[in-house]
Amino acid sequence: MMAKTGTIVYGHLYMKDNERIIYDSRLISAGEAVAPAHSRGLMYGDGLFETFRTYSAKTFLLEQHLKRLKEGLNLLKIPFPSDLAIENLKPLIFRLLKAKDLSNDDAIIRIQVWRDGERGYMPDTSANSHFSIIASKCPKIFKKPVLATVETRRIPSVALPSTYKFSNGINYILAANEAVDKGADDVLMQTTNGKISETTIANIFWIKGDKIFTPSIDCDLIPGITRSILIDLSADGLSLDVGEFELNAILEADAVFMTNSVREILPVKAVNDHYFDIENDIIKELKNRFVNFRDEHLKPLK
Repeated sequence: MMAKTGTIVYGHLYMKDNERIIYDSRLISAGEAVAPAHSRGLMYGDGLFETFRTYSAKTFLLEQHLKRLKEGLNLLKIPFPSDLAIENLKPLIFRLLKAKDLSNDDAIIRIQVWRDGERGYMPDTSANSHFSIIASKCPKIFKKPVLATVETRRIPSVALPSTYKFSNGINYILAANEAVDKGADDVLMQTTNGKISETTIANIFWIKGDKIFTPSIDCDLIPGITRSILIDLSADGLSLDVGEFELNAILEADAVFMTNSVREILPVKAVNDHYFDIENDIIKELKNRFVNFRDEHLKPLK
């Protein structure tokens, strides 16, 4: 069944034309926003994005999201829009939240940046850049997903750097299509040599006994901000192994969970036909530690 516009399905936004967005610093309806047909963002996915969560008009580690975005734009030689500097960005996000009556709710924010240009892979590095900001209400509860393994593999970092969130997500889309065919919610991505990497939207962790495991950056994954926090939080009295792992390592786990800046820590129900403990005590402990850390570092937009 097709998703209705204006709703969220497994955390994804389907927008109505009258939804309010920020487009190059202007608050307009989504239907008014127009990118030329020759936009390099449209033709080649020549751009980047960041997605994060706000908590009643407060942000969590917004500086780190902007740092990653800026570094990725530098890599592509796309000018960083001055209105995305944090002192300019925060009022824009707050204005959008107010316009959508989301300033007292948790919301999902996505910032997208792309550049002008013409046909051809060689970019004009002096071309203007543009950006949009969209906001949607964050679900109070996320479905605990079933993951599937698929034939599509994660692009090696030597071919496409995995450090940043590039607009061209064909690799993830191909994998997600296979997951849909299998009736799964997301994909457990593997490297070209079969090591566990990530999901299409999150980093992956698992627990066996009293030990936590997660793939290393050598596994072509996006080193997520929430992932980094959990690695640090695990150093206090918990055992964590970061490395390269075969698929059986996760299939034989007691519990599995995924992490990103929107879902934070979300238990995984199953991988293929292997089901896990979604009420695992270590996951609960990590959630408590994360929430305490997050609440200590929230910063108001206004």
